Amino acid sequence: MSTLLMVVAGVASAADQPPIDCTVARADAVLSRCPVVRRASEFGHCLARSDIDRYSCIVMDADITFCDDEPPMPITAWFDSSGRTLDCAGGTIDHGWGRFGAIDETDVTPVGVNLPLIRFVDDRSLSAITVRNCTLRGTRHLGVQATRFFGGQLGGDGVLGPDEALPLGHHDLTFTDLLIQDVEVGFYFGNFSRDVTVERVTIEATERIGLYSEAGTHRLRVIDSVFSGNRTREALALDSTYDSEVSGTLFVNNREGAINLYRNCGELKGVVCPVVRPTPASGNRIVGNAFVDNGVAGVRVASRQGRNHTLGWCADLDGQAGKFTDTAEDNVVADNLFVCDEGVALAVMDGPNLVSGNRVVARERCVPIEVSTGGLGRAGERLLDGLEVRDNVLDATRPPRLRNIGPGVVYEE
Repeated sequence: MSTLLMVVAGVASAADQPPIDCTVARADAVLSRCPVVRRASEFGHCLARSDIDRYSCIVMDADITFCDDEPPMPITAWFDSSGRTLDCAGGTIDHGWGRFGAIDETDVTPVGVNLPLIRFVDDRSLSAITVRNCTLRGTRHLGVQATRFFGGQLGGDGVLGPDEALPLGHHDLTFTDLLIQDVEVGFYFGNFSRDVTVERVTIEATERIGLYSEAGTHRLRVIDSVFSGNRTREALALDSTYDSEVSGTLFVNNREGAINLYRNCGELKGVVCPVVRPTPASGNRIVGNAFVDNGVAGVRVASRQGRNHTLGWCADLDGQAGKFTDTAEDNVVADNLFVCDEGVALAVMDGPNLVSGNRVVARERCVPIEVSTGGLGRAGERLLDGLEVRDNVLDATRPPRLRNIGPGVVYEE
C-alpha cells in the first residue's frame, strides 16, 4: 500500500505504529469497527431509508437496489463475496461530513465519517462486482476502497520473484453512473487489481486523489468521466499501472495536476507490508481527453523522475538517501486537448513513449510541453531514448521547455 492510504486511515507516522509481520496472512477485521452490522439479505425488494435507523455497515450477501426517491442512506456497503451488485437507483450514500464546506454537525455520523462509503474486504480477492447509479459523499475516508493485503504471499520484503505469477487482486469490477463528492479519496484500487471499468463517473472536491491505482494494476479503463476540483494531489494517479486506458474524460480545475504516471519506489517498510513494484507504468493509453486549468500539470509521464529521498525507506535505494529513477515506458498520449494558464500542460520525463496529435492552448505562465529528465539532470539523458513527440499543435505564449534531450529523442511540432 502507499503513503496515501496510511494518511487516509489516520496513521500519523511510521514511529507511531508497531511493526507488521509481513510473512503471515491475517483476516480483515475492520467490520468490527461498525456499530451496527446488517445483511443485504435482510431487506425485501428494495432498501428504504426507514430500514436504517442509524449508521450501519451492510454486508453484501445479496444484491441491493434502493427504493425510488429515498433520502440519503448513512451506510457503508461492505463487499465480502463476489458476484454482487449495488444499484442506488439514483439515490445517495452519505455519511454527513463536508457538504461542500458547510458542515451540519447535527447530521454527521460520528463513526461513519471515518469509514469508506463502499469497502471491499482486503484479505481475499473479489470479482464480478458492479456499483451503479449512486451519489457517494460525505466521509473523511474513501469513497470506494478496493485494497488488498498480501501478507504471507510476497514474503517479508514485498518482492515478487521472477518466476512467480502475479498475485490476484480484486478484478472484473464495474463502476458506472456515479457522482463522488466530499471524500478524502474517490477510488482506491489496491495491488494487482485488473479488468476494472470506471465509466460515466464524476469525481469532484476530493481532499486528495480522485482515483489511485496501486502496483500491478492492469486493464483499468476510465472512460467518459469527469474529475474536477480535487485539491491536494493529482486527480488520477497511475502508480505502476499498465495496459490501461483513460479516454473521453474531462479534467478541470484539479489544483495539483490531472494525471500522473509513475512507479512508486516502495515506502513505509514496517508500517505497511510493501509491494515492491514489479512493473513500471507502461503500455497505457491517454487518448481523446480534455485537460483544462489543472494547476501543476495536465499529464506528467514519469512524474517522480529524480525525486530526492532523504528520509524514510525506499526499496530502490536500499533505504539510503538519493535520487529515485522513475520508469514510465511505452505509453501513448494522443489526440487530447490541453488548455492552461499556469504550470505545464504536458510533461514527459522518460522514454520510449509516444506523444502525438495533441492540441495545446497555453496562455500566460503555462508551458505547453516539457521534455526533461526531472531531477536527474544531464546524467539521465539516455532515459529519454525512444521518446517521440510529434504532430502536436501548440498555440502558446511561452515556448516548450526542452532539457537534456539527446539524439535518441524525436521532437517535431
